[in-house]
Amino acid sequence: MHSLGISRGAFLNGKAPHTYMESFNASLFLSGNAVNVREAIAAGHPAGLVLGSPFADDLNDKELRIAFDFDSVLTDDTAEAVFHTTKDISAFHAAEVAQANIPHKPGPMHRLFEGLAALQSKAALPPDKAGSAPSVRIAVITARNAPSHERLVTTFREWNIQPDETFFLGGIDKTRILKAFKPHMFFDDQLLHLEGGVTFGAMVHVPFGVKNQDVAVVEGGGAPTSKNGRLPLPVSLHCFC
Repeated sequence: MHSLGISRGAFLNGKAPHTYMESFNASLFLSGNAVNVREAIAAGHPAGLVLGSPFADDLNDKELRIAFDFDSVLTDDTAEAVFHTTKDISAFHAAEVAQANIPHKPGPMHRLFEGLAALQSKAALPPDKAGSAPSVRIAVITARNAPSHERLVTTFREWNIQPDETFFLGGIDKTRILKAFKPHMFFDDQLLHLEGGVTFGAMVHVPFGVKNQDVAVVEGGGAPTSKNGRLPLPVSLHCFC
């Protein structure tokens, strides 16, 4: 359908696929197997579990839209750990304000984020395409709000990356933004933020950080379950990108 020029592959007879990430120079490991994804994350690789059912994709849409959560996805989970430990949003804000000028350390999807940003730069475009609209559009959709937004800005300045769109939602349901942005992929570390978006794009769970220590994995490698158990089964695939 999409005429993708996929010519390489690997057949591993059940062995862990993530061990060949560097061999393929891959920036992302996607799978429908929760166990494989968790093993990849534990080994320090960028990995995500693809959730949901097929969504209606406009084949005339030439723009690729990718959205990311911030904490524990683009960055490490140090900020998440503060709130997870204290259960106090004021303590979280106080900690982030005190470190507003200190950028976060990269998280599991940082390398992919950098690679997508490079696709948007003029240097990555052929001369006859320079100055044209980007074919990749990046959004960051975070539950942060003021005053913790300042450290996010500091982090992006340090990385020299500017997303096309950034949303500081402060507790607003992320589905409202997903419905309007229509990402082809959205990466988040919390299942509750992914449940409502399965009809708008491929929702990808990144099982990294303190928020995922208590997430149950279905025996046999199926999808993890949230408290209400409403997530559909994942698609079945392994993909290096």
